[in-house]
Amino acid sequence: MKAPLVCAVLALLMAVVQCDPDFRQLMQQCMQETQVTEADLKDFMAGGMQANAKENLKCYAKCLMEKQGHMANGQFNAQALLDTLKKVPQMKDNIDEITSGVEACKNIKGTNECDTAFKVTMCLKEHKATPRPH
Repeated sequence: MKAPLVCAVLALLMAVVQCDPDFRQLMQQCMQETQVTEADLKDFMAGGMQANAKENLKCYAKCLMEKQGHMANGQFNAQALLDTLKKVPQMKDNIDEITSGVEACKNIKGTNECDTAFKVTMCLKEHKATPRPH
């Protein structure tokens, strides 16, 4: 999978703000930890990012959120995500919409920590509270 597509997938999935070398390293670590392949990510995107993701993809979302400091002990840290997004120049024009979306998603709970991370991510996507790929 080409790097821009990976970045776009992850921007939508994880509310990441950039796809820099450090983030690519986090992606690789989480892919190894959760046994998610690039094909899994591509299939998920091709399927319209539906909520019926495999458990390992949900755990991938959790892994990335934890490594970015946006989730700890199964709890989504909305303020940490907002603090990260406020530092991104392309996000500044949409910060009110993003804040509203993050607020709408901050108390979502799943059946386990992986499910919570995934449900929060899907909520953020639905509320357009994630960076948009260029």
